[in-house]
Amino acid sequence: MSLQVVNLKKTYKNPLSRKPPFEAVRGVSFEIKPGEIYALIGPNGAGKSTIIKMIAGLIVPSSGDVMLDGKKLGSETAAYKKLSAVLEGTRNVYWRLTPLENLHYFANLRGISTTEIREKSVQLLKTLEIEGKKKNQSQHLSRGMLQKLALGAALITDPQIILLDEPTLGLDVGSSRKIKEMMLELTRKHGKSILLTTHQMDLVEEVADRAGIIREGKIVREGTIPELRNVFRNHIYRFSVRGKFKLPPEWQKKYGAALLSGQNDHTEWEMDCKKPEGLYTVLSALGKKKLEIISMHKPVEDLEEIFMRTLSEEATR
Repeated sequence: MSLQVVNLKKTYKNPLSRKPPFEAVRGVSFEIKPGEIYALIGPNGAGKSTIIKMIAGLIVPSSGDVMLDGKKLGSETAAYKKLSAVLEGTRNVYWRLTPLENLHYFANLRGISTTEIREKSVQLLKTLEIEGKKKNQSQHLSRGMLQKLALGAALITDPQIILLDEPTLGLDVGSSRKIKEMMLELTRKHGKSILLTTHQMDLVEEVADRAGIIREGKIVREGTIPELRNVFRNHIYRFSVRGKFKLPPEWQKKYGAALLSGQNDHTEWEMDCKKPEGLYTVLSALGKKKLEIISMHKPVEDLEEIFMRTLSEEATR
């Protein structure tokens, strides 16, 4: 099942204030295909959580549509049975209920009987690695266990669309890894669609198929991770040659050449060749000096660098 968000907007107005209305979300559109993980990344206050809450039906949009397989998602209960959400924080489950009771409670809310999910709930707790705590009150669980239980409560109804708002924030390595594994299994093996919001770039790099960078309620860049990297294609290279080599002053001035390592057996530096012709100029100069090139490579920019460049670029417009 696919999820489409079409020109979604949310404006907050205070009739008792002279301040202008606040636009939390400004015309956001994107689509998530079956079996795909789509990540929304952006700074605090960018509108990520507001978007998830509008999709989940917790906040009424000012305008725009949310659609499942091309059909507008309205107030009907049947449509929302195909969608589940885990919101940021630890209040996604009832603390005075046990993990097992929580799963039964959330299933019953969706009209699924206790008999239908009896075996499934026990198996789900086992998969989430909290089976040993199934009879403990949830308030005594660690944050990691609570987050996994919240994911279990979202999955107990077998939804086709899963909304995850900062699902691994503040978790230990083991809990984070388990949630990542489940996200990949849900999409790759079971064809679920996941909308993920996060500040953690490494999580996006590991699991996301596509990502949208959001700033001040508007998506400013979107694409696969390789496509986002290509947005800021550069000509920065690192060179390493045998023996000592003094960087020519004109390289430092024209290309910003910077020494990284200067040992007796090799010299390593980084420089921005500006364009392909600049690279050939450097290679030609090294050839004339008959220097042995040990290595030459183009460093791959990580997603965090791309994210910061995007925000910086948009801020200057």
